[in-house]
Amino acid sequence: MSIDEVNELRRHNRLLKAGLAIACLVAVVVLLSGAKVPKGRAVFLEIDVGRINVVADDGSRSMVLAARGRTADAIVNGNSLPGEQPRMPGIVFYNGVGDEVGGLIYDGKLDASGKPGGGVHFSMERFGGDPQLAVHHYQDNGFMETGLSVYDRGFFRDYDDRYRQYQHAPEGPQKAVLPQRWKDAGGRQTQWLFVGRTRGDASALVLADAGGKPRIMMTVTREGVPALQFLDNQDNVMQSLPEGGASLVDAS
Repeated sequence: MSIDEVNELRRHNRLLKAGLAIACLVAVVVLLSGAKVPKGRAVFLEIDVGRINVVADDGSRSMVLAARGRTADAIVNGNSLPGEQPRMPGIVFYNGVGDEVGGLIYDGKLDASGKPGGGVHFSMERFGGDPQLAVHHYQDNGFMETGLSVYDRGFFRDYDDRYRQYQHAPEGPQKAVLPQRWKDAGGRQTQWLFVGRTRGDASALVLADAGGKPRIMMTVTREGVPALQFLDNQDNVMQSLPEGGASLVDAS
């Protein structure tokens, strides 16, 4: 074998060793990169999905993120209520027993004349009941309302049967008294407090009684006119500052 042939074999040997070294290095990098993702976890840069159910180890829901039309049914006292939930996109939260405890819904569209309508609503619900606090923004037919509201309503278990009785009762005197029984059981949701921008385009603080009747209203109009009013349970102004102002109930 000539000297040239020996040198050529040595050169090929060096190239082979270098190739093996690079291959080993790549394998190590791949293994180390894979080790950064724990078993059972997937990593995505982007995902398209209609709905995501976040569940606990026992399979119960903790949260649902849904696109329009795929919102989960409301669940109260372990009972699913089909059709009770708006089919808007949003997020629904669930407590440890699987009942809904609040969520975020939103939507918006243009009507035939091009006017916008829609809103955003974030609510927190009591255990076994309906929303007690909500941050919301609504827009419709040229009007807009933005604010925070505190509500009151009884437990679902106390008033639901009375509502079903009213639905199935025949027309007559007995059915006529059922709505009041439903209200007495806590079925009517009342707004106790509102603070924000009213549909009358004023900033306002409204305090109501247990029946939802406004009793104290403090407002400032867009033009900068302030007012404070105290009302009775018939919406009559008992006292107004400055004196002689018209009722603010309708303007809110």
